[in-house]
Amino acid sequence: MTQQPPLTPGPPTGPTRPSDPADTADTAPGSDASGTDPAPTTPHAELADWRGRRYVVGPTPRDLTGQGRAGILARSAIALAAIGVLQFGYGAAVPTLVAAHDWSVPEALLPFVVWAVLQGGSALPVARLRAAGLLSPGRAVALGGLLCAVALLSVGYGGGLAWLLLGYGVLGGIGAGLVYHSCVHVASQWYPERPGTAAGLVGGAFALGSAPLAAALLGLRPEALATSCAVLAAAAAVLSLWCAARLPSPPPDWWPPETDPRAWALSAQANPAASRDHSPAEAWRSGALPTLNAVLALAGAVSLFDLAVLPALLAEHGPSPGLAGAVIGTLIAANAVGRVSASRWSEAAGRRRVLVLVLLAGALAHAGLVIAGAGGPTVLLLGCAVLAGLGGGACYPLACTLAVDYFGLRDSARNQAFVYSAKALGGLLGVGGGAALLAFAPAHAFDAALAAAGLCAFAAAGLALRLRRPFQVRTIPA
Repeated sequence: MTQQPPLTPGPPTGPTRPSDPADTADTAPGSDASGTDPAPTTPHAELADWRGRRYVVGPTPRDLTGQGRAGILARSAIALAAIGVLQFGYGAAVPTLVAAHDWSVPEALLPFVVWAVLQGGSALPVARLRAAGLLSPGRAVALGGLLCAVALLSVGYGGGLAWLLLGYGVLGGIGAGLVYHSCVHVASQWYPERPGTAAGLVGGAFALGSAPLAAALLGLRPEALATSCAVLAAAAAVLSLWCAARLPSPPPDWWPPETDPRAWALSAQANPAASRDHSPAEAWRSGALPTLNAVLALAGAVSLFDLAVLPALLAEHGPSPGLAGAVIGTLIAANAVGRVSASRWSEAAGRRRVLVLVLLAGALAHAGLVIAGAGGPTVLLLGCAVLAGLGGGACYPLACTLAVDYFGLRDSARNQAFVYSAKALGGLLGVGGGAALLAFAPAHAFDAALAAAGLCAFAAAGLALRLRRPFQVRTIPA
């Protein structure tokens, strides 16, 4: 059977590896008819693997951008760390906002609901603008960082709830979406052989930079709120602009020259590559994309509830402010560890299996918090915070990387955006539902809200267990 040669723009310009004599009888997938393979370091070599996926090998990142991949990854992580306080610090600031403005806790949570809806819901518009060439990652991060700075200033200096809804909820949600989706996308694109690892590292920075800040914000005096927000706003603006200055995207289908994509495609993996590239419409019809959406909506509801509502519950019903701050700081630090470690765990055990396990751990953590109560033993509270944080952090990179595993690289930006946009529904469910319980059943809010969060995590684990990757259907000619 004649083997089709790989797509190449011309004769290879670099050295070729001689074929093994044992291979002359049958050409290996992706090699040319003579049995020789373009070397992985050949610049601009266009290759196809055994499933027909296309790879453009080289040039090196330094030749393309003047910096290595590690530098681009670091800038993406720093930009997200600078704005992470908008998601991971707001809940800790709710008691201070209540004291400063004489609001109820549900009123103080309302801007975060708007923020979560717009930050998650902006994933698809940002992906479409980027695909159309209208929004480069650098411009998105610069604009988003400035909007996040305005959002932080509105928290410190806003005179009323309407200002906070507009400044933090609307502008901050859009700004955080621009930065988050651009940084995670760029990091994943520069590491196509390890997209989940890159996304996890960047997402971990999003959370980790806020762990000590959130613990400090929980006991912040109202008169110190404005100064604290001004400092955070300045840091967000300066760091975002610095990172945006050198944050390019790789060329389409780019692959690092030090790695042979055909060997990568053939390697035994716990997470096999997609059978083919699926468009968002094809992914939706397969049934796997709507299931992933439902998983992330439920898991995101639990994670956002823990970040926004749990600090208010602990401050009102729980232990001392110091212990409450330690619990929230531990939860956020574990969230960061879950984001960073999820890919490493899943490379060995499989992404779907790890996703199910971390969601079950989150369900167990919330059941433990209900049993222990707000004034339970310190060790139990901290242990439950660790489990809840791991589940809440790991669910995002795992679900989004599963979209690449299931639906391929070609439309990965849009498919991942569809998955991540479920966070908007999660914000309504987790934060909106928690605020409603605090408003209408404050006496039972602690136990009822934690029990509901645990049930959501358990339901998400059940749905994740049903996930199946789409298979390519081949027909035999008559």
